[in-house]
Amino acid sequence: MELTKTYPDGTTPTIAVIGAGISGLCAAIQLQRQLQLTTYTVYELEAEIGGTWHSNTYPGCQSDAPSHLYSYSFAPNHDFSKKFVKQSEILAYFRSTAKTFNIYDKIRFKTRIMSMQWHETRQKWILRWVKVETGEEGQNEFDVVIHGTGVLRLPNIPKEFEAFEGEIWHSARWNHSVDITGKRVGVVGIGASGAQIIPAIADQVQSLDVYGRSPCYITPQRNRTYNWVWRLLFRYVPFFYAFYRAFAFYYVDSTFLLYYKLAWYSAFHRAVVYFVTWWHRFRHLPNDPKLRQQLTPAYDLASRRIILSDTFFPAFTKPNVCLHSDPIIAVEGKKIRTRDGSEKELDVLVLATGFDWISNFPVGYFTGRNGIDIPVNWGESPTTYYGTTVPHAPNFFLIWGPNSGIAHHALTTVVELQVSYAIRTISHMMKNNLQSMEIKQSAAEDFLKLLDRRIERTQFTTTVMPKFLNSKGQCRGFWFGSVTEFWLRTRKVHPELYDVVKRDERSKKDEQQAGELEKKAGEKKFGHLNGDSAAADEDLIES
Repeated sequence: MELTKTYPDGTTPTIAVIGAGISGLCAAIQLQRQLQLTTYTVYELEAEIGGTWHSNTYPGCQSDAPSHLYSYSFAPNHDFSKKFVKQSEILAYFRSTAKTFNIYDKIRFKTRIMSMQWHETRQKWILRWVKVETGEEGQNEFDVVIHGTGVLRLPNIPKEFEAFEGEIWHSARWNHSVDITGKRVGVVGIGASGAQIIPAIADQVQSLDVYGRSPCYITPQRNRTYNWVWRLLFRYVPFFYAFYRAFAFYYVDSTFLLYYKLAWYSAFHRAVVYFVTWWHRFRHLPNDPKLRQQLTPAYDLASRRIILSDTFFPAFTKPNVCLHSDPIIAVEGKKIRTRDGSEKELDVLVLATGFDWISNFPVGYFTGRNGIDIPVNWGESPTTYYGTTVPHAPNFFLIWGPNSGIAHHALTTVVELQVSYAIRTISHMMKNNLQSMEIKQSAAEDFLKLLDRRIERTQFTTTVMPKFLNSKGQCRGFWFGSVTEFWLRTRKVHPELYDVVKRDERSKKDEQQAGELEKKAGEKKFGHLNGDSAAADEDLIES
């Protein structure tokens, strides 16, 4: 389908891209590649691109999805060294890709977005920002916002560990200024990050105390190395790389069947994987039935993402590594005490405790039409259309938003599909001379009904991960299907599902009123925007 690249008058919309990680970078590149659009600005809190791969630099950090799927389909990397590559190699790929497409010049680094508010009269988004180094504040207006900060951004730090008096940090904020060699180190958490950190530091530290009550199912990783022959085939043999990537994509996508609980093929699939995880655990810990029991999950297989690792179980056979599976009951000074009476004094404590999904949208950050605070309006049930568009939020696109998470595939696959949907919607706006498009509440609710029907068929109905379920037992985080189906359902924009406003429907009175506001720019104090009022402060408006 040919995309429309300008409005009938030759102009293009102004677009804000929030975040310069995997999602934001993909959006910026595709705006240039597919729409030849340059009227966009990227806002990034950090000093460099990369998102979670810039922030997470802990020992052992690597991809848990095949590397060739952890790259953009439009920017292949023939030189990945292994099937699962280290954080540094992934980050180098994204930075190189950003340079190839000349994205750096469009990024405002070290800039925090304080709020996003839809201005009904102007039919634009008002973004308030602050420079984190200087404290300089300002605001800009945009026709469209693409929000790509993701959910793996804000560390989840339990309050009980604030009392620890030794060196302490979250795995996503690793303190490289502290040398842990020969120190007494504790790690809280044995999920995806903990499973990579523990083997990576076990031989470096004097003692390693691991605190984890909910072990994961772990299968062998078998991390293949791509030697010069593989790289030659990828780069020079016609279609070889495309076929290899397509095979990897559909093979990984087929594993979504593992998460369905009723079908016979899913039950058989789970039985095979369960045996593999049992054998993997037994093979590395044959003489320690107690430790095997401590590392055996108590929940159903596929109720949580399965971890791939060849080094996790062997780490616990080392004499300086100790697993504590009882709950922590006290943190005093540098000591941690568990319910079984064990008390350990530590020099360093590492929190591999995951991320805070909820605080991604604090109160007052995301205000839509008629002054509605979108996250407050969501309550326990975030309402989106395929995790991409949001009722009451015209011209707003979420990347990897609520109801679009996946547990079986590389997140870059869904990111690309959501960005493509945003690109097609923006093109439709320009083709039809529309000022705004807002997904209807009924369309989003129909999508949620689809999710609710799907979840009943999956392992996610178990209560093992209550943070993913609301009080009604509804899961509002994940897409319960294959990535292929997600593509089939989002490959076309359905205009009938949107409320639209044409560019020429804004009255002259509204235009005049907006013009008066611009004349008064700088006369009013910053920060009192009201989305349903024409008397918004606009002391620093930039196109």
